[in-house]
Amino acid sequence: MSAPVSHNQAKFRLSQRAAYNSAQEQPWDALEKMMANIWASDNPDGLVFLGVAENTLLHQEVATRINNNSAITPENHLGYGVGPRGSPRLRKALVSFLNSEFQASEPVLEKELLVLPGVVAVIDALTWSICNDDEGIITPMPFYTGFKHAISVGARGVLIPAPFQCVEGYNGLDDVFDPEMNRQALEKALFQATQDGVKVRAVMISNPHNPLGRCYPEETIKEIARFCGRNNLHLISDEIFALSVYDNPQAAAVTPFTSILALDLKDCIEHYFVHVAYGIGKDFCATGLRLGMLHSRNEGLIAAVSSICVFGWVPYVTQDMWADILEDEQFLADFKTKNREVLAKHFTILRSFLDRFNIPYYNNVHAGVFIWVDLRRYLHGESSHDAAPDHAELVPSMVDTHRDREMKLFKRCLAAGVGIALGSGFSTEELGWFRISFAVEEQALIIGLQRLIKCLESIEANGW
Repeated sequence: MSAPVSHNQAKFRLSQRAAYNSAQEQPWDALEKMMANIWASDNPDGLVFLGVAENTLLHQEVATRINNNSAITPENHLGYGVGPRGSPRLRKALVSFLNSEFQASEPVLEKELLVLPGVVAVIDALTWSICNDDEGIITPMPFYTGFKHAISVGARGVLIPAPFQCVEGYNGLDDVFDPEMNRQALEKALFQATQDGVKVRAVMISNPHNPLGRCYPEETIKEIARFCGRNNLHLISDEIFALSVYDNPQAAAVTPFTSILALDLKDCIEHYFVHVAYGIGKDFCATGLRLGMLHSRNEGLIAAVSSICVFGWVPYVTQDMWADILEDEQFLADFKTKNREVLAKHFTILRSFLDRFNIPYYNNVHAGVFIWVDLRRYLHGESSHDAAPDHAELVPSMVDTHRDREMKLFKRCLAAGVGIALGSGFSTEELGWFRISFAVEEQALIIGLQRLIKCLESIEANGW
């Protein structure tokens, strides 16, 4: 037990697990401070925050829809109703939605669905149900920064990164989506975890990928499923950006989104070991509503998660808001079309800025609300403008140096009035990558990018 954990446990009379959590860095104070001075037309000096994967582009359309179609009634919203597992109305709407939009190869049934307060809550519940304390879930690198929190903080699981640079023949980020590269990376991660004494219980992917913004090809998903089947592991697919796919004419050999529900995996893995997490937040521009969904054909797992649903009981009025949207096929079709259009437009704005100033980025992107941007050349010292070498080529002392400069770059951007997301938060294998989100108001996006460019030019010209 570390000194801060022991101190917190003794001083505040906490359990060991609570003392451990309380000793970790808490992001909420910093977030509250940033959001207290956010950019707006009447606050032009406020922070433009491009560091969060949030789509605000159709906020008004969603708000108008909800305001025009929602009303609290005592019989539907002010009582306990049917309990915490999800309203019959929402689960029925989700069945129709998943069968049509996700093209489920085997019909989805209401009994296979549970409603929880967001996808992070779904992952926490899955980890609690699948893993004993200190057992692990493998996730290919880089991965969504919230996975570690969701797996470890409540359920006490262990996130096991699966790196690719150690795989022979690795040739860049496109290989993150290659079937054979995934097989080898997962096998190496499983072997290392076993050597470290960590029992692996599952593999988790995000499809579309966060932070790379690309959909997994069908064959890669099947290869991951085969790996799980061979090793008796669960497979979790976080599909929260499923409908946030747009056109990028410059992307080479990308594939449309394919839900794991759409695939016939009977020759790869037993269907009751496959679980899907989804939610309203990203695709429907409503992260604040805290609505997530778990689909699983594993009766035992559904029963286990049902036993803890009461701790994350989503209000019926909120569930009805999502159900109303899903039930209106015309609104849903129009919304999806408009969302794809505005995402493509704002993606192009960000890409054009990066091209104009010769800033590299991962170009095979066509999903999500962000671009994975390469700022390694700015991690130079005061007397050197050399780009930072790959993580794999760094000795430990150099890793610390460049990680420190990455944080300094992040803070310089904040001081300049623009927030972007640190690549280290996504467990990138190469220091100096950042995730930049583009689904904000156009004026804010342009101002934020202007501030970013000014900051980077200052660093390049004058050093630190």
